[in-house]
Amino acid sequence: MKYLSIVAFLDGRLGHEKQTKGVLKALSEMTPIDVDCKRIQRHSFKSGLRDWAAYITSFILFLNKKKSDNNVDLIIGTGSHTHIPMLLLKRESGAKVVTCMTPDFFLIKKIDLCFVPQHDGQKPGTNIFFTIGPPGMAVFQDKHDSKKGLILVGGVDKKSHEWRSEAIIANIRAIIEKGRSIKWTITSSPRTPEETIVLLQNLASQNANVDFFRSADTPDGWIEKEYAKNFIVWVTADSISMIYEALTAGCSVGILPVDWKKKNSKFQRSEDYLLENKLISSYEMWLAGKNENIKVEPLDEASRCAREILRRWWPDRLQ
Repeated sequence: MKYLSIVAFLDGRLGHEKQTKGVLKALSEMTPIDVDCKRIQRHSFKSGLRDWAAYITSFILFLNKKKSDNNVDLIIGTGSHTHIPMLLLKRESGAKVVTCMTPDFFLIKKIDLCFVPQHDGQKPGTNIFFTIGPPGMAVFQDKHDSKKGLILVGGVDKKSHEWRSEAIIANIRAIIEKGRSIKWTITSSPRTPEETIVLLQNLASQNANVDFFRSADTPDGWIEKEYAKNFIVWVTADSISMIYEALTAGCSVGILPVDWKKKNSKFQRSEDYLLENKLISSYEMWLAGKNENIKVEPLDEASRCAREILRRWWPDRLQ
């Protein structure tokens, strides 16, 4: 079977790239693909203005011009800064364009298929495919150790929540003290403030069953290997992508609370959905001993997304 020719636009943001690569990995397991990765330059006002100028000009330049014969079948990318470069290539090649997010409202009809998490609150549309959460690179391997636990700590985001280091550390300490028989691994994120990192380092030094790793010191693929080993995973509520990665890996997931600035934000809606469907437990539930009915059913949104791409445009490639 002929390779499906794909151009993937990558914006340098780890979470965005994991979504794109997760869908590509799932596609590769369903059909032969050939992927050309294009890294876009770091976004600035100047580069954004240049992209928009090129896009607007393309309507004139390509008005009476036939599509090029460059054999691109599919264009995919995640992150708002990938959209104009992808649409420019679409005008040149005629390929289908896919994004793993809700695009800006003035571009959404230009994208052929948008994989949108249900918590975004986006209205349904013919080019909208709702997912429980974002696709990712994590996979279910059924190799978990019930005596190993992972704690994932997010950090500051001034738009969405208040970050209170002492409260986060107190909750983590309570989990560790109650789980003395468990070997705990704690890791930070690029958003974790230095004061929180220092407190986590102190916590690890005071407990023989705790190891701490800065996110900056972990190699590519490290977190996916941790998901595969650790059955219990606690995630601060602001780290939404890690929550879904842990669920995809088939872990038992608990949420460490943060103080949301908006009670009806997409983060809060996501957390509420997962709690209502008993896919995660809250810290309050754990304290009260009411987390025994939580389902441990691995998600596989990357495969759902890949299957939808083939179903729409290349159904003969579906097995």
